[in-house]
Amino acid sequence: MYQVLLVDDETIILSGIKFLIDWEKQNCNIIGSARNGRDALEKIRNHTPDIVFCDIKMPVMDGMELLQIVNEEFPSVVFIMLTNFQEFSLAREALRLHAVDYLLKAQLEANALIKSLSNAKKEYDNRAKLFKSESLARYLDVKNKELLQDACLTLIFETDQKAFMAASGILQNHHMLSGYSFLYLPFDLSEMPDALLFNQKDRRQIQDWIRELAQRISEQIFGEQALFVATGQTDCLILFIWGQKEKAPASIALFQKKLSATLSKIVQAKCLTINTGLYYGEQQLLSCREELLSIIECYYMGIEPDTEQPKRPDFKPLGLSGIGDRLFAEINCHNVTGAVLLLEKAEESIRSTIHQKSQAIWLCGELFRAVGKAINKEQESTMGFHEIDNLMTRQQVLFWLEKTKKYLKEMMCQNPLGYSEPVEKAKQYIEEHVEEHIRLQEVADYAAISPAYLSSLFKKQSGQSFIDFVNQKKIEKAQQLIHEGNYRINEIAYQLSFENAYYFTKVFRKFTGTTPSNYQKKYCKNDR
Repeated sequence: MYQVLLVDDETIILSGIKFLIDWEKQNCNIIGSARNGRDALEKIRNHTPDIVFCDIKMPVMDGMELLQIVNEEFPSVVFIMLTNFQEFSLAREALRLHAVDYLLKAQLEANALIKSLSNAKKEYDNRAKLFKSESLARYLDVKNKELLQDACLTLIFETDQKAFMAASGILQNHHMLSGYSFLYLPFDLSEMPDALLFNQKDRRQIQDWIRELAQRISEQIFGEQALFVATGQTDCLILFIWGQKEKAPASIALFQKKLSATLSKIVQAKCLTINTGLYYGEQQLLSCREELLSIIECYYMGIEPDTEQPKRPDFKPLGLSGIGDRLFAEINCHNVTGAVLLLEKAEESIRSTIHQKSQAIWLCGELFRAVGKAINKEQESTMGFHEIDNLMTRQQVLFWLEKTKKYLKEMMCQNPLGYSEPVEKAKQYIEEHVEEHIRLQEVADYAAISPAYLSSLFKKQSGQSFIDFVNQKKIEKAQQLIHEGNYRINEIAYQLSFENAYYFTKVFRKFTGTTPSNYQKKYCKNDR
């Protein structure tokens, strides 16, 4: 049974249509009515009717606007427009927008309504079949894309020759092995504003933005001859392109330029594009893979890959087996010197040994677990070491190890009475620079303490977060400036380095319970 919605701002028209014919005999069921386009749109979104009888002229949202919106959101829904004599031009426009028919309100008869309804039912059936066909095509396209991604993933990481050859055959059958290349796209969020304050959700959102932007740019430049390989890594993308031939260098350079400029402008992140050479045929797939893996490992190590004869570095073991258990024991014994020596040994091994990135990530994970087991839950939640998964280079690993060492020294040497000189120094810095844009990193540098540990101490010793303390001091300064009466509200917001007056008002209300303008009026009134 076809589901029908009636939309008109005239009650008499709604009643006339409803009782003019036997709807059940026409295999139709009226699911409801609406008096304007906005109400109708809500009902369509909630119930998705098959056929809509809709007035052209209505308040709030007219029938033409409703028709255009529903065409985009629910293309299978069929419209029959209701019109007056003077609205013929709009009726013709409605037909152009895929309405199936229009009926004159002044000449609304049972036969005309049944004929128009019959046409609408046929049109709905045709659209429904097409929609199912398109849905099936989209489903098959998705499954085919997944098949190709799995094949590329196998080519990169699978060592079994049989699986490798099967994946090679899949790409060959899809004509993807002529003029092909892998592009390695590592990105760096460390220089983004307030990057140190990002939580996991923030990082995932930014990484999703980067993937979406890279996808759009690749479609512009490589068209359908490009496929992102889902490796599961959050800190980089791998793009497989094919059918490039002599235009490959120019296309890759353009892709790099557009992606770098777009990311810098939109999310202020950095992203490199490092590509393999151009390869042809199944017989060169293994060489292409080796060059890609060489690129990935050389990027991590900070060394230039051999472009003439791509070869992966000669890796050595780090020789740090059991270091996590030993670190846990040293922390439990409160042996600061022993814990620091173990971390310095880890730093030296990372610095001097040619090793794989996976070895370094394993090491950081072992150390993190050891620290997590040895300290209490409150401290564990504030360590801020979730960035292990995002370590991209050997230098970043060394920075992480240095930060961990600094954190442990601070934690294990902390005064039992709770006195914290770094927090006092941080507060002093904030009060002296209250009119500036204050970042956690610069305050931590001034206090000679890691940002993560400073943030933890602030919360623990002052009962409020670092950001709240900064904003509180700024609002106290704002109140002082309002009392002086020399500045406008927007001037005070600018002077205190707030992003805009709206954010200033939001923060001011949080700490005072009122807006700056209301506070100013109240103060001026009391002053008089």
